Amino acid sequence: MKNFFILAAGLFLGTAAYAQVPDNTFKANINGKEWQAKAQRLKIPVSDFNYLAIAGMEVNPDVQLWIRLYYFGELKPGTYPVLTMRELESKYEKAQEIPNGYALVDYTEETKKMGHGFHDGESVSGTVTVTAITDKSIEGTFDAKMKGVYYQKRTMATLGGYGLVANLEKKAITAAGGGMLVTGDPHDHDNTKKTKETDEITVTDGKFKVSWGEANQKKK
Repeated sequence: MKNFFILAAGLFLGTAAYAQVPDNTFKANINGKEWQAKAQRLKIPVSDFNYLAIAGMEVNPDVQLWIRLYYFGELKPGTYPVLTMRELESKYEKAQEIPNGYALVDYTEETKKMGHGFHDGESVSGTVTVTAITDKSIEGTFDAKMKGVYYQKRTMATLGGYGLVANLEKKAITAAGGGMLVTGDPHDHDNTKKTKETDEITVTDGKFKVSWGEANQKKK
């Protein structure tokens, strides 16, 4: 299912993208430390359900905090439980009725280890509350707990330098407001491997307010 979402994002973004408003904000306390970044939004129409992703993206260092909402019908104000990816896949595969919807909250941060690896937070639990939504904006609050995992660049990517080059290319696109154009999944890291090191990442007092322009508008 994860690969499906990545593919769907890539196909959709190849044909249409939503214009983002410059003052969009996305903020939270991450492990007790205040963090804020410009927000981006991506909506993919799928036949069986709807997918809406909102993310705050910072460039130096590369830090991203994602909310991904999966729902049927119209997205309405309300509270959506945060699940693990495995729990979400299980509910989808069993075709369980989803009265409102579910959410994933994920995190990724570039580390300064050799080759520039990543410290990620994989969605575990929490809530996302949509407090207001229109056909041109969405805002709300959230909190989450995530399983912290670490990725490191593969040896050849580090020695050859192309791992760092790939990072810089993504940074340039993210800085220009197109981070979701090159990242279908917050844990999609080129030329890396996951290590055995783990920890916990906690997000509290999260808030988002995202508006978008007139390009390719569709009512939710």
